[in-house]
This record gives sequence, C-alpha cells and structure tokens, in this order.
Amino acid sequence: MKKSLIFLAIFTALFSACNNPKTETAKTEILSAKAKHNRLEVYCFHATRQCETCKNMKVNTKTTLEKYFASQLKDSSIVFTIIDVDDEKNEKLAEKFQATGTALMINKIVNGEDNITDWSDFAFEKANDETIFIPELKIKIETVLK
Repeated sequence: MKKSLIFLAIFTALFSACNNPKTETAKTEILSAKAKHNRLEVYCFHATRQCETCKNMKVNTKTTLEKYFASQLKDSSIVFTIIDVDDEKNEKLAEKFQATGTALMINKIVNGEDNITDWSDFAFEKANDETIFIPELKIKIETVLK
C-alpha cells in the first residue's frame, strides 16, 4: 500500500509539472529570447512627406511579408517596422541604419550581432510594379533566411 501511495505521489508530481503553465511560460520566454538574438528585421524608412514610390514600397513590402512570411511574423523571427525618419523619437534608429529619407533596410541578427543590408536601390527601382517587386522581394528574403 505504501509503495502505491509513493507511486501515486510521484505520478501526480510529474503530471502536474508537465501541465504547469509556468513551464509553458518558461518555454515561451526561452523561444522569445532566442528570437531576439536570431531574427530578420525589415525596415521601411520614410520622411514625413512621401512620394508614390515611397508609399508603394511600404505597401508592397508589407504585402510580401504577410502573404509569404506570416508564420515568421507571428513568431517574431521576422519583424517588420515602418519608421518616419523625421520623427525625433526615431532619430537613433535612423542613425544606426544611416537612413535620412526613404529606404528599405534589413538587419539579419545572428547571435545578437547586426548584419545590415540596404535594399533601397531595389525598392526604388521596382516599388511601382507590384508584379515584379513582390516576387523579387520574396526571393531576396528567402535567400537571407537560408
């Protein structure tokens, strides 16, 4: 009888630990910390006044990410941000990327290290034709994620 009670107590403790919300929270925190150290940041920088090309760049980038990389956006392995470089609160970020106006920049963070690439030339050249911009941006992002 005593052995049965000990077995039951151990089984209950193990079962409780497996279904413990704190355990799930800890797993989420570990994944979140890992995502912060390894992720792709996509930035669309713009000035307060925007031309049609600037607006199209933002819309087409957002469309590409939502269509082809929705799960990565959801788990934060890809982060998409639109930044107004004329807003004082964005000054440090704009300086980090050397963005003074419209720009499409990516930052592939690996083990906490920044790897910034400027895709502005591509964006300006193709932003006004979504049938070209979207598939080419998709390929560019897939290549970076490999």
